[in-house]
Amino acid sequence: MGISVQELLAQDFFRDFYVLAGSRGLGKEIQGITVLEAPDAFHWTQGKEMVLSSGYVIAKEPGCIAQSFREGSMQKCSAFVIKRDRYLEQVPEEMVKLFDQYDVPLLSMPFSVPWMDIMSEVNTVVMNRTIRRFRMNSSAVYQISSLTYKEQKIRKILQAVEAEMKFPAFLYDFAEKKSYYSSANFRRIADSFGLSDEDFWEPSRPYTKHRLCDYIQMTRYRLVEQQAENLPRVSWIRIPIRVNENVQAYFAVMESRELLDYYDQFAIRIAFLSLQGLYEQIVVAQDMGNIGFENFVLYVLNSASENPKKVMFQANLQGLSTSRKYVYVMFRQKPGPEKVSGCREGILGTFRKGSMSKCGKIAITGQNEGLIFIEAPETGTYEKEEVTGYLREFRERVKEKCDGLELEFGILLEPDTLLNLRECSRRCRKALEMGSQMQPGGCFWDYAQLGPLAWLEIPGEELQHMLERYKNLMKEKKNVELLRTLKVYLENNMNFSATADKMYVHINTIRKRIDKINDLLNIDWDNSLERMNTSLLLQFLELDSSE
Repeated sequence: MGISVQELLAQDFFRDFYVLAGSRGLGKEIQGITVLEAPDAFHWTQGKEMVLSSGYVIAKEPGCIAQSFREGSMQKCSAFVIKRDRYLEQVPEEMVKLFDQYDVPLLSMPFSVPWMDIMSEVNTVVMNRTIRRFRMNSSAVYQISSLTYKEQKIRKILQAVEAEMKFPAFLYDFAEKKSYYSSANFRRIADSFGLSDEDFWEPSRPYTKHRLCDYIQMTRYRLVEQQAENLPRVSWIRIPIRVNENVQAYFAVMESRELLDYYDQFAIRIAFLSLQGLYEQIVVAQDMGNIGFENFVLYVLNSASENPKKVMFQANLQGLSTSRKYVYVMFRQKPGPEKVSGCREGILGTFRKGSMSKCGKIAITGQNEGLIFIEAPETGTYEKEEVTGYLREFRERVKEKCDGLELEFGILLEPDTLLNLRECSRRCRKALEMGSQMQPGGCFWDYAQLGPLAWLEIPGEELQHMLERYKNLMKEKKNVELLRTLKVYLENNMNFSATADKMYVHINTIRKRIDKINDLLNIDWDNSLERMNTSLLLQFLELDSSE
């Protein structure tokens, strides 16, 4: 990605540099600068370098230049620059002819210019040119109007990398689980080497690894074909995009033709900084938006008024739609020393990186609880399995991020708008409280599954007292089967035949079991209120009526 000799000489700093020979080679690319003052120093040039010399070596060893041309070293150079009036009063004619013959630019520079100034100016010119190329205006050919701002920006940066360096580039976004490419060239080359997207940050085949820059963790990966060393190999540069120590994405540049040069790394760093800045802006915007949304949620939940006009006014201030419907989920930490508020950043960061962030919002609403809002589809609604799949992923990631935090969830699958946020929150809480009583081993409870139990308002301590009699019976395994039979018996309107069919046993077995449970509980079958109480309490026991 260097700069041509001709482009360099066009800069104001180089106005007093003269071309002595090799003008046909002014299009050669400079990819580095070196100072050579020893006769054999040309043996260590890598090529595409602008060589600086005071003329000392030529004055002391007049044949060294001709020797370097014979050995093929000088032809690799992009240009040879000699200080005027330092050791050579005049450049030898034979030397001029050689540079003309091989089209290697021979330049004369002022005596007073320090080497460091030349190196600094070349680096500055390359940097400025690269930055200008990365500053694409809205009318650039890269604009894709159907994409979001984030997508447009990522694609523009990647396409600019390939246009500037001629190396295809790639970015994988973890929150969206989406890959972006500078062009089809990246996947074409990757496919030819059998590489998946994941291989670019976690190679599945043998490779070497070399850190190019510790600060931004810029690393070169290169495949190693141990059984076919003569086959072409491929390498790439990989840099993680981090915000708040969380990896948001991986940025990679393919080295399929050759290794990147010194100035290519300038472009990579500029592209990295552009991507890093973009992700930081996004996270800041998300944080600000999330704070505003969270304040709105807290306002609605804690407001003494349920006036829908006030809710609409507050929603409009935050740019929220009161017509959009959400599936509501309340989460809280299971009983223990850890609290939701103690892992706030971890929970919010995990949510941003997960699948729900693309279609939902989150708000921490108390010391140990929060709400998740999942946008409902325009037609229909989510299946419970789909929602619990999202939540299970979220729960596991939170558990990994926040040691000791185990969340449980109350779900309201029926979509509703933010105007009914308070009622929806109440129903989610009901699902949590009653679900945890009915199925204490679970962590996902759906409000709709409560049925008529959702209408009850039984304090937890009182419910536990009412259940104590049944739980004491369940300490003996044989009584569990009796209670299970009683539950099915009451669900089938005290019909022995229907109960027997349901449980796949003989009707006389059902009669004997009901007699036994009656001896234990002494139920007044003629009292409809007692029958109803018994039926409701059985719902809170871990009894599987399907067996």
